[in-house]
Order: sequence, then C-alpha cells, then structure tokens
Amino acid sequence: MAKNKNIFDYVFFTEILQGMGVTLKHMFKKPVTYKYPYEATPIFERFRGVHYMKTDEDGNPKCVGCYLCERVCPSECIHIETDAGPNGERLIRKYEIELDRCIYCGFCEEACPVDAIHMGRSYDVVRPTREGYRVNMKFLVDKYKEYLKDKGE
Repeated sequence: MAKNKNIFDYVFFTEILQGMGVTLKHMFKKPVTYKYPYEATPIFERFRGVHYMKTDEDGNPKCVGCYLCERVCPSECIHIETDAGPNGERLIRKYEIELDRCIYCGFCEEACPVDAIHMGRSYDVVRPTREGYRVNMKFLVDKYKEYLKDKGE
C-alpha cells in the first residue's frame, strides 16, 4: 500500500533526507568487511579448513589405509588404494582428496581410528585448474608440517 504523500514531502524531499540519514548513521560505524587477500580474516575456533595428515616420529603418514574416511565421506571425495606389502602389511598406494568436492564436514576426521587425518585451519588454496584441487598424501603431510610450524613445534 502506497504511503500518502503531502506537499511537504514533495518540496523537501523527505525520503531522500531519510536515506541520507541512514547512510550517515552507518558511515561512522566500524567496518564489518575485510580487504581480503590484503588483510587477514579471523579464523574461528571451530573452523574446518584444508585437511592435513599426521605423521609418526619417522615422518611416515599415520594412515593405515582402513578406508573408513572414504566410506563416511558424504561427498565421496576421498580415494584410497592399498596394496599388500612384503610382510603382509597394508601399504597405501594412493590417497587423494578432491578439495573442490569436499564439503569440509569433518566426518573423515571423526572416523579415523588412528587419529591420522585432521581438518586444518588454512582456507586459501587456489589452483589454476580443477585438477590442482586433487591433493595427494605428500600435500597432506606438507600441510601437517605447516601446521606444526604455525603452532610453533
């Protein structure tokens, strides 16, 4: 329903003045946006970023290739291939995560029985091609090293 305007509204442009009042009110407030990538944004405590793979004391990935993370992943972005080693142990031949398909739900982290895969804090992985978002075990271990370096260990 249209508001009835009187001659006062037409002569003094009251709607424009009301709009300018709103603009002036917000002009002196603290900005709520960040100039990304020039300005770092705060990362909240519960944020789940790019994954990392923990390693043991020798630097080997802790993953045992049990396929639990692959099975619980709702976006089916984790791909694991294993092989039998010379002593019957399970060797991980391929461990890949498609970061562009991942919904960062953290189910893989919860399902891991050996506490190997974790959700990191980084979010600024930019690649020129879609294939660049398919990361392997080496990338995940390097992310763990970055995590330790950032943490100061």
